[in-house]
Amino acid sequence: MKVRYMLSVGLMLTLATVDLARAQDSTVSLQRPVRTVIKLAPLALVDQDATLQAGLEYRTGQRTSVQAEFGYGWKGLSLLEADLEDFEKAEVWRVRSEVRFYTNRYRTNRRKGIAVKSSFPLGNYWAIDGLAKQINITKKDFEYQSIYSSTAPKFIGLMSISRYVLGTHIKIGRQFAFYDPHRRTFSRTLFDIYLGAGIRWAINDVRRNSPTSMGMDCGCGPGRSFDDTDGQWTPSLTAGLKVGFGL
Repeated sequence: MKVRYMLSVGLMLTLATVDLARAQDSTVSLQRPVRTVIKLAPLALVDQDATLQAGLEYRTGQRTSVQAEFGYGWKGLSLLEADLEDFEKAEVWRVRSEVRFYTNRYRTNRRKGIAVKSSFPLGNYWAIDGLAKQINITKKDFEYQSIYSSTAPKFIGLMSISRYVLGTHIKIGRQFAFYDPHRRTFSRTLFDIYLGAGIRWAINDVRRNSPTSMGMDCGCGPGRSFDDTDGQWTPSLTAGLKVGFGL
């Protein structure tokens, strides 16, 4: 009897300890493992070189991930007034990749100590990215006549220009999801907010019908020209919002 009594008491104490530990553990776990997040970049539509842009983030470690994005745009896509509207034709290709380092465990309520144990990346992060962009435009080409013969420029055909851009940034950001306190789960819809600074290099490849012809208007955006054939180094800022869905 004493042995049975001692075993019963020991079992009850063990169960009580487990229940207490569960009550004190505020870590929330997702039920299904998620390592991949598909993302859309709605703010890419208000860029002067607007693109339809999508990306994929893949978790590579407990606090690291890699992300790749691809975008394509055309004349008239931008929701803002852009200099690409000045040309006969225009298209934009954009590729961006980055490595992310998440700084700590994501917390929904620091006062209550609620933490998330998820298989997809959440929380504050910093990242290093690389950017490649190509803009192809077609514009009218003019040749200026002698002032004695005519004061009007002479249209001689179409000019093709490709602008190549390479850049890199250091970014900080936060990726978060909404928490359902009743189900004790997080939505698979994510929001990614970030900003960063870096440098970029750009050069124009101008293909004219005549080596002596001149472009009548440069088609200049903020801090750029499509007629300059020299390489240009400029500082670069980046900021954005992405909406993702964990698979």
